[in-house]
Amino acid sequence: MTCLPDMILLVLGGGLSRRFGAEDKLETRIGSLPLAHHILSAVDHFPWHQKRAVCRTVGNWHAAYVAQGFELLVNPLPERGLGSSLALGTNGLSASARVFVCLADMPFVSHTHILALRQASDSVPDQIIASCAPNYRGPPAIFPVSSLSALDPNSDHGARPLLRLARLIPAPAEELIDIDYAGDVTAANAQFLQQARPGERR
Repeated sequence: MTCLPDMILLVLGGGLSRRFGAEDKLETRIGSLPLAHHILSAVDHFPWHQKRAVCRTVGNWHAAYVAQGFELLVNPLPERGLGSSLALGTNGLSASARVFVCLADMPFVSHTHILALRQASDSVPDQIIASCAPNYRGPPAIFPVSSLSALDPNSDHGARPLLRLARLIPAPAEELIDIDYAGDVTAANAQFLQQARPGERR
């Protein structure tokens, strides 16, 4: 694979997950792994200038991130919404840097799709690159840090206002599902069993 090594990886897992319930949804098992660990296999084996993960509190799923060289950033005010996690995750970065934003609750994103996004960004580094499927546009997505600076850190919309400007890279809809509700876990485990993708899912 050919990817420029100047990109910062940012995994967001610092929300309150109110719709899921009282448990930490990122520790819920999808297949044999905690939900938060699936994205690690998708982003592995790429050159990253830096790797950051925003989390809510100390949790059992964090150790695997530390083992893969992530800097953990604890969001002290998760109730402020996704904007606060983005602001924390990009704090101190150069305005000219590019940030690859993933969500820790998306267990089916493939290594192939990560590569497609990265190659698209490498060809036009100043452009926002986002994923799309029918009725979806959003993360994983790549942003110039300069484009994120104007976002409201108190908004739960995160970078959504910027997505209308993005170049869209399609992926199968089943790759881009996230886990919002406890009932989504059953469906995700069924999908996991149906999708035998050696090298991407364990």
